[in-house]
Amino acid sequence: MNENTMNLKSFLSDYISCKSVSSDSNLESGMADARRHVIKFLEKLQLDVREVKSGRHAAIFAKSEQKSDRPTVLVYGHYDVQPADDAELWDSDPFVLSERNGRLYARGISDNKGCHSVILAAIHDLTAGAKNLPINLKFVLEGEEEIGSCGMEKFLFQMKDELSADFALVADTWSLDEKNIVITTALRGIVGLELEVCGPERDLHSGYGGCVLNPIQALTDICSALHDRDGRVNVPGFYDDVAMPSDWDREQVARLPMGDEALGRILGVKRFKVPDPEFSAAETMRFLPTLEFNGITGGFQGEGIKTVIPRRASVKITCRLVHNQRAEKIQALLEKTLANLCPAEVSLSTKFDHSANPYLFDVKNVTNKTLKNAIKLVNDGVKTVFGNVPIFLREGGSIGLVTMLKEILGIDSLLIGLSTSEDNCHGPNESIAISMLEKGREFFRLFFSGL
Repeated sequence: MNENTMNLKSFLSDYISCKSVSSDSNLESGMADARRHVIKFLEKLQLDVREVKSGRHAAIFAKSEQKSDRPTVLVYGHYDVQPADDAELWDSDPFVLSERNGRLYARGISDNKGCHSVILAAIHDLTAGAKNLPINLKFVLEGEEEIGSCGMEKFLFQMKDELSADFALVADTWSLDEKNIVITTALRGIVGLELEVCGPERDLHSGYGGCVLNPIQALTDICSALHDRDGRVNVPGFYDDVAMPSDWDREQVARLPMGDEALGRILGVKRFKVPDPEFSAAETMRFLPTLEFNGITGGFQGEGIKTVIPRRASVKITCRLVHNQRAEKIQALLEKTLANLCPAEVSLSTKFDHSANPYLFDVKNVTNKTLKNAIKLVNDGVKTVFGNVPIFLREGGSIGLVTMLKEILGIDSLLIGLSTSEDNCHGPNESIAISMLEKGREFFRLFFSGL
């Protein structure tokens, strides 16, 4: 190990202090600060580094000296974070790294600054200069993951000739705990939209009720019609392309050290409602698509009662898609269904947000020799460092760039989870166990040494 071992906590303290909230236009300086911090470190590793502007926020691209006889690994992470608008619920400043009871607390410490910094630390520990590594390294750190990676498709096409790799390495997923590390083999796709129902030209006195259709009523009727009584999505054609999981996929879920009852306690759910009795809750969130209401608004929201019929009401909806479904098709099905459900007395408008297709890594049928070797190294390294062989699971969330890497560049991703549910990513008091960072660092040292 290099005697000048990287001080990870010091690196993270400075990194966390950069208020890199990609959704907040008032924090552009925080985004720039985060880029400068990472670029300075990558340059110390003797990498060729540059910013690439393709969307709202620039991405960082870096690479070592490339040699044709070496395996090539593309490391991905994101330097942007979620807002900390719930600061009053935090026990410490969200943008000051705090340590309590063996955990580090700060916005982004788990998602994703802490987790990709572990990879950087491991590389630093092995060699102060990347020229000495017997592999080709490339890095992509984006600044738009938390807002849908809106500029990254352009980035990938723009950088296509420079981004070739045997596989991508990503530490932006979750595991159960430090003894049960999860390698994510699939991510659900997403289609997001906002639906608005408009009625009268202006808010009306509720005395007109009975002869004027209330937009809130119309909207809730539409929403309730989008699922049947069992919870299945009631959009014709929605399930047509859903590919059922293999026996091996279901066997991996069965390896989870907790059943649905324990999962319910962790999530604070009294009872699960699954649309297909053939699937457990743990399987449902991995193998079946969804349509969820993420926010609804309409009418008077202040204290007390205001007797009005509002002129409009709206709802935010996201659909999670599974293997073989396509975002473009689902969007078209939704548009048709919503138009058919809209009563004649009101008007409806739909505004579609970001979308992404699902991603599947067929780990049982890998042909790339470097990637096949990497999977074996992951198995061995996780067992050595964390105590058990990893569990290979499909997951319920989405990482837009992982899908784009596969679709545009043909690159599969090794998704290694260092976050856990205890970290409370996106919520107040986001944290990560110091021991998880230390073990992750040790694991990635073994992994790169093996490659």
